[in-house]
Amino acid sequence: MTDQSRMPVTALLGANMFFSGVTYAATIPYASLAGVDTLGLSPALFATIMAVGSVLATFVSVGLGYISDKLPDRRLLVLMTALAGMVAHGMIFVWPTQASFALAMGVIMPVAGACYSQCFGYVRVYYARHRPERADFMVTALRTVFTIAWIVVPPLAGWIAAEFNIFNVYLASALSYAAIAGIYAALMRDPATRIEASAPRRLEGGDWRSSFALQPGILAGLIGLVVMTGGSRLFTFTIPLSIVTDLGGSLTDVGLYAGITAAIEVPSLLLLGYLGNRLSKETLLAGAGVVMAVFIGLASQIGTVTQLFWLLVLNGLGTAALMTISLSYVQEAIKDRVGLSTSLLDVVAIAANLLGATAFGVLAAGGDYRFALMVAAVLSVAGAIILALGNTGRLGARQKAAGARI
Repeated sequence: MTDQSRMPVTALLGANMFFSGVTYAATIPYASLAGVDTLGLSPALFATIMAVGSVLATFVSVGLGYISDKLPDRRLLVLMTALAGMVAHGMIFVWPTQASFALAMGVIMPVAGACYSQCFGYVRVYYARHRPERADFMVTALRTVFTIAWIVVPPLAGWIAAEFNIFNVYLASALSYAAIAGIYAALMRDPATRIEASAPRRLEGGDWRSSFALQPGILAGLIGLVVMTGGSRLFTFTIPLSIVTDLGGSLTDVGLYAGITAAIEVPSLLLLGYLGNRLSKETLLAGAGVVMAVFIGLASQIGTVTQLFWLLVLNGLGTAALMTISLSYVQEAIKDRVGLSTSLLDVVAIAANLLGATAFGVLAAGGDYRFALMVAAVLSVAGAIILALGNTGRLGARQKAAGARI
C-alpha cells in the first residue's frame, strides 16, 4: 500500500455499499405501488416521469463520469450525489403528492442516480491505487455487501409499508443517502483516501477521440446489456402490481419476493466466481439474459405467489450475473478512463430504465400485467442474442483479463 490510511477504509466502504443497497432495496420494489396505486398516477404518467428522469440522467451521468476523470478529488462527486438522493427521497416522504413524486423522480434523482456508479468508481480506483492485485476482488466483495441489503431490507420495508405507510420506505432511503454522505465526508478528512485521476493514455498516433473509443464488440455488448436490463426493468415495474392484482398477494409478499431473490444471489455469486475463472464475461452475461427470459416467461404464466417464490432461484442467479459481471465488464469499456467507463453503468441503467418505463406505460395501461411480463421475457432474450452476435469471438473460454486502471 502506497499511503497507509489512518481510517478503516474497507469497513467504511463496506458500510457505504450497504447503505447504497438500502436506497435501492427500500424503494425500487415499491415505486409503481407508491406512484400508481397510492398517489393515483396513471401507468402512462408514471412511465413519463420515469422516462423524463432517465433522459436527464443520461446527460448528468456522462457529464459526471467525464468530470470524475479530471477532478482532483473523486470523493466530492459521491458526496454531491448522495445529498441529492437525500433531498429527493426525503421530499417524497415529507410531501407525498403527485407533484413531489414527479419533481423528485424526474428532476432530482437523475443526479442522485449517479451515486451508485460513482461509489463503485471510487472503490475501483482506490484499490487499483493501493492494492491493484485485489481491485477486481474488492469490487465483487463490496457488490456482495450491496446484495446483503437486498436480503434484509425488502421484507422489512414491505412489512412497514403494509402496517404503517408506504412512504416510510422513502424515509429509509433518504436516511441511507445521508449516511453515505457522512461516510464520504469522513473519508475526506484522511489524505490517504484522496484519489486524483491520472491523465488517460492515448493510442499511438491517435488524437483525443481515441480516449473515448469503444470497440464494436464492446458497443454490441453495451446495447445487449441495455435491452436485457430493459426487460428486467419492465419486470421490476410490473411484478409488484402483478403480485397484488393477479396473484392475490400483499405488500409483504412484494418484500419477500425481493428479499428471497437477493438471498439467492449470495450463493449464486460463489458459483459465478467459479465460472468467471473459466468462461468469458460475454458468455456469462448472455447466459444471464437467457436465464432471466426463462424466469420471466414462467412468471407470466403462474397463478399463485407460492409458485413465484419457487421460481426465484432462476431470478437470483440471473440477477446476480447480470448485475455483478456487468460492473467489471463496463468499467473496462474505455481504456484508461475508469470514471468515464463507470458512468456507462449509469448510461446502461438509464437507457434500460427508459426502455422499461416506456414499455410499462404502453403495456400496463390496460391492466394486462401478464402480457407486459411476456414482453419483458422477449426483451431479455433479445439482449442476450445481440450481445452474443456482437462478440462471437469472445464466447466460451475466459480470455486474459485487462489490468485494473485508474
